[in-house]
Amino acid sequence: MRYSEFKSLISNSSPDDWIYDDDIGKYVFMGDIRISILSDRSESVGDEGFYEDWARSFPDKNAVRKKYFLQFNDSIIEQFYTVAVDGHRSYIPYPVLNTMTITKEQYAIGEILNSIHGYSFDEYLQRSRITIQ
Repeated sequence: MRYSEFKSLISNSSPDDWIYDDDIGKYVFMGDIRISILSDRSESVGDEGFYEDWARSFPDKNAVRKKYFLQFNDSIIEQFYTVAVDGHRSYIPYPVLNTMTITKEQYAIGEILNSIHGYSFDEYLQRSRITIQ
């Protein structure tokens, strides 16, 4: 599989195309089970605060960095960074600060990561004033 195909399969998938295992923090793509997204649970939660204004504009002001690994056959292909906002109710990909935008790919991955929480990813983006390029 080529890198571009790997990225395309993730970006063009929907949250319903993924199975989540909370015990290990892993999303597995049902269209090709060699593709997964793994939560980095080695980082201490809450120790490294994230203090940009957009991430602290929620009732729970605590925000922390959250890293994920895009994987193929359990090999890390790429790291993907988000900010856990509002008490970990949403995971928002890092925006470009001067435009407050994220890419369509970041949005697609964000939708997948947030599908298990029951909160609206789109509402969190709107409240953060983040738009999609």
